[in-house]
Amino acid sequence: MTIHRLNIEQFRNLHHVRFEPSPHINILHGNNGSGKTSVLEAVFFLTHGRSFKASRTDSIIERGHADTTVFASIGDNRLPVGIQRDEKGKSEIRISGDPVAALSELAALVPVQFINAEAFQILEGSPRHRRQFMDWGVFHVEQMFLGAWRSSQKALKHRNTLLRSGRIVAEELAVWDKELVHYAEQVDGLRTQYLEAFESDFLALLRTFDDIPEVSLGYQRGWDKTKALSDVLKDGLERDRKRGFTQSGPQRADLRVRTGKEDVADILSRGQQKIVVAALKLAQGRHLHNTKEQKRCIYLLDDLPAELDRNHLQKVCQVLEGLDAQVFITCIDPNVFQGMWRDTENVKMFHVEQGTLS
Repeated sequence: MTIHRLNIEQFRNLHHVRFEPSPHINILHGNNGSGKTSVLEAVFFLTHGRSFKASRTDSIIERGHADTTVFASIGDNRLPVGIQRDEKGKSEIRISGDPVAALSELAALVPVQFINAEAFQILEGSPRHRRQFMDWGVFHVEQMFLGAWRSSQKALKHRNTLLRSGRIVAEELAVWDKELVHYAEQVDGLRTQYLEAFESDFLALLRTFDDIPEVSLGYQRGWDKTKALSDVLKDGLERDRKRGFTQSGPQRADLRVRTGKEDVADILSRGQQKIVVAALKLAQGRHLHNTKEQKRCIYLLDDLPAELDRNHLQKVCQVLEGLDAQVFITCIDPNVFQGMWRDTENVKMFHVEQGTLS
């Protein structure tokens, strides 16, 4: 998908911004606090129904106003997509004028990959961050994944409620164990299938950076790989009851990113880690493009030049140019990108100052 026109109203310090981005590379430059990242956040908000950094709804609304609106024309057919949210958290989402109730419908329509300083959590953070990374890819590639994941979460919630109740009814527990096992196996199978196909795209892209050590991906499904989940749940029931939650299942899955036998986060420099994170995210978009009838991903890269030397930055830029995707990049000094692009006609530069673009 490509955004052809973007309107942002009363979003943080962006009072009224309207512009037509390039379908390829867009560079937003300006001083800190000028509103560069807010433009990326507005695109993310349009495609996810939430901010990537704010938990409080009213914080994204321009001070002194009651609501914010982001609107865009998207895709070859210039599909109108808009979202409005008021200070009380009420949202209205419309696609081609029709109301949309499920945020998943919005996310599926416009796949977005976001890379900022927090993206390092894929390597350094808890397994939750790596599950989110995996599940973004499976969600966009495997149509049945969302339903299986939601059903597994529902069964898990009910099982945990029973564990905490202090009165476990065997018949009721058996019902939710059966549900959890059924959908957990579906989720695990889809994750496994996706990662097996994705890994080759990731490793091929990472080889572009010849000074990065060989990296491997190791999927851990969340329970003993030698046992059926039904047996694991049965054997661990007393331990689960004491702790009040289920300790085995797809909710405990993880993705290990390693070089040799060590985690990448423990071995590589900060700049090398950024290359690995970028390769993971960019490869997901490339894999989606190759798998789902050439569906295009939008990339949002906040402060891309940070922690990258000129050689690595140029290689990342060349990869971005070759993705056949729309890219939004923020930076302070646009001169850092001089000589980085093979085709400068596909690059648009926007200066951001006090919430306005020029």
